[in-house]
Amino acid sequence: MSGASGTEALSEFRRRCQNWIAANLPPKSAPAEDPVALQRLLFDSGYAGIPFPEEYGGAGLTLEHQQAFYDLAHELGRQVPSGVALMVSVGMLGPTILEHGSHEVKSRFLPGLLRGDDLWIQLLSEPRGGSDMAGARTRLVRDGDSYVLTGSKMWSTGAHQSDYGLCLARTDWEAPKHRGLSMIAVPLAPTTPGLVVQQTRSADGTMGEFCEEFFDDIVLPSENLIGEENIGWAVAQTLLFHERNAVANVGYGYIGWDQSESPAGAYEPGRVSDLIGIARQRGVDQNSSVRQLIADVFIEEAVLPLSSARVMTGMALGTHEGQWGSLLKLQESEAAIERVRAALAACGAEGVIWEGDDIELDNPGTSWLLARGGTLAGGSSEMQRNIISERLLGLPREPSVERGLSFNEVLRRQESFE
Repeated sequence: MSGASGTEALSEFRRRCQNWIAANLPPKSAPAEDPVALQRLLFDSGYAGIPFPEEYGGAGLTLEHQQAFYDLAHELGRQVPSGVALMVSVGMLGPTILEHGSHEVKSRFLPGLLRGDDLWIQLLSEPRGGSDMAGARTRLVRDGDSYVLTGSKMWSTGAHQSDYGLCLARTDWEAPKHRGLSMIAVPLAPTTPGLVVQQTRSADGTMGEFCEEFFDDIVLPSENLIGEENIGWAVAQTLLFHERNAVANVGYGYIGWDQSESPAGAYEPGRVSDLIGIARQRGVDQNSSVRQLIADVFIEEAVLPLSSARVMTGMALGTHEGQWGSLLKLQESEAAIERVRAALAACGAEGVIWEGDDIELDNPGTSWLLARGGTLAGGSSEMQRNIISERLLGLPREPSVERGLSFNEVLRRQESFE
């Protein structure tokens, strides 16, 4: 993305960043800093939300400047704000609000979001909806200057620790499925009347990050609406676009690649150097298929950051517009499965057993369970393949019998088959 006239030159920006990063960001060899504290440090110094307009708390620069900042931080071996919570807030929800929110909404919400004072999540999936996000049944009813929210959402990562959720709800049941939806900001504080948030037990046996939310006639001001009433599907599509980019480490969610670390979601012994050491200790035969699995992990570790860099460059030049984040998200989530598969093969039985009765997370067995989640979260691999085929390759869409029908009619037809 090229900067507007008067935007600080990248060369000048790099020189300024290099001095500030070296003087202010802690080295990676030091104890890990709290990501939110680092985000606040960046914000207070003018380096948070680099591509966001200055009037909403950003630096008023471009995605190229953001890429330059984080690449420099990694080159200098410095810690940067990371983790799912900030990736979702700054990389996904922030640009969605920036694109669809009114000036008042952006002025109200974006500065706190960019500083890390307010953590945001998306409230999209529902118990009966599965991947059919447009089939939302959570109800949003206008009542004077307010809206009343009723229903439930699930698989919301980090809802129990978040301040706001961007919720997709149905405002017009007679409109076609995709046209009667609206998006509204919901405060997730425990004191919000009518709100219950419950954590969901993960496949590894722990109470993880996934949550389910129940809305019992929650009253929300109309000013919390993001975009206009009944155009929530367009807002949701923007959110999903930025979600796939953020998961793929491009766009607003770019925080750089570090070759000394495993890519996101990898079990530590999934790193090539660790896998080779484990295989040698176990005396793996040179003709074993484990050797090829380790070679495949090495190839993916080399290719993933190159793919990300190519798409980021294409975004800057205007040659990679559209759903390229889906391609990268598919590549990374499938690579995570292969990394853990290689770790299981290299470790053998030792990778799935441990001493004592407590759940042991630091092993390939439980990592295998969690890695599969990466092929589901942010849109399943099957959905990403559909997006790639239709929106990048131009292949025809599958026909839909629901197109043009009111949502109430869609429900009636579904119920007749149940």
